[in-house]
This record gives sequence, structure tokens and C-alpha cells, in this order.
Amino acid sequence: RTRSDPVSGFRSPARPSVVVAASRDMGRTASTWVFNAVRLLYRQARESCDSYWLRRLEPGKVQERLKTGAHLLIKTHEWTDQMSRQEFEAVRPMFTHVVVSVREGFPADADWMRVATHVIRFEDIVAKEGSESGTGAVAVLRALAQHLGIEGLSEDDLRAVDHELMTLPMPSVGCDPVTKHWHFHKQRGGRPEPHAPSGSGQ
Repeated sequence: RTRSDPVSGFRSPARPSVVVAASRDMGRTASTWVFNAVRLLYRQARESCDSYWLRRLEPGKVQERLKTGAHLLIKTHEWTDQMSRQEFEAVRPMFTHVVVSVREGFPADADWMRVATHVIRFEDIVAKEGSESGTGAVAVLRALAQHLGIEGLSEDDLRAVDHELMTLPMPSVGCDPVTKHWHFHKQRGGRPEPHAPSGSGQ
């Protein structure tokens, strides 16, 4: 099976990545924002990506989800209460990128930080754009895309992703199966809603 679709312009990557978006459970680090940022950056670049929530990480589960040929995005939290270190080390080589979200005043997960390939700070996401080099949501998205090896995204593309992230619908109850937003999630971290990108029709 393949996830390439000539009609929509989506293509399967030559070498699919396995991206883990990790954080402490209820860590208030904007980990769901990070998960959706990865998902939408791949979509904006027209690269196929399948996304899942997995509490227990196992080689068989990862391998099964790679059969479509798309990138694989996994949202997860602590693994230490789910599996042994030996079991974790057995699956860790399958991860291409481990993106960990952190926030000042909240303890980071030491086990995930040990293997992180990219760290995103909550404070950088919600910072006013241009207040400091590398801060602001668009700058965070730019750095994340570069880390993931996503090429060809323009400034307008990044702003389109930022706008969509800030306007994703919130479920009235339970969890949205696509965005992984829960009804109790906050959306903007104190940020005003960004302007719709030019040409969006909004």
C-alpha cells in the first residue's frame, strides 16, 4: 500500500521518518500544539503522514504503522510506567526524530530529554513575534520544519500552518481523534488569533 495521491499532490516520502512528539502527561507544555504542528507542516509540504496516539511504544506497533509508506507521527507521554528501559531501548532506534516540549516551572521528563533531537519551549511558542530571535510561533515552526527536513515551505506556508493551529476546532466532549485535542485543552496560550494568510479566503 502507498499513501501517494497524484490528484491531491500528496506524495509518499522516499524514506519515511518516525517522529515522536513527547512530553509529560498534563505537563502544560503545549505538547498537543507540537503534535499538530508536525502533522500540519507535513501536510503543507504535501508529504503523507499518518499520526497516532500510543501510550506504550513497541517495535511491532511502529512497524505495522509504517506499512503505508507515509511518515509516522506518534504522540506520547512518559514511558517509564509502561515499559522497562530495556524494552524502550529496543524500540528507540526506530525513532528518526524525538521532539520534546518543555515549559518553565514544570519539570521536564528526564528520560525523554535524554534522547530528544529537538526541544520546543512553550515560552517561545507564545512569545510575541520578533520580540527575540528564534521566538514566536512562526519562528518555532520554521525551526521545526528544518529539523524534520521539510523543504520548500515559504513564509506564507508557515503562517498558514500557524493560523490553522490557532483555529483548530475544540471538541465539546472527549478527545478529537485527529488533533488529539481534549475538551479541556486551551488553544492560544494567551496569544491573539493570527490573521488569516493571504489567499485563504477567510
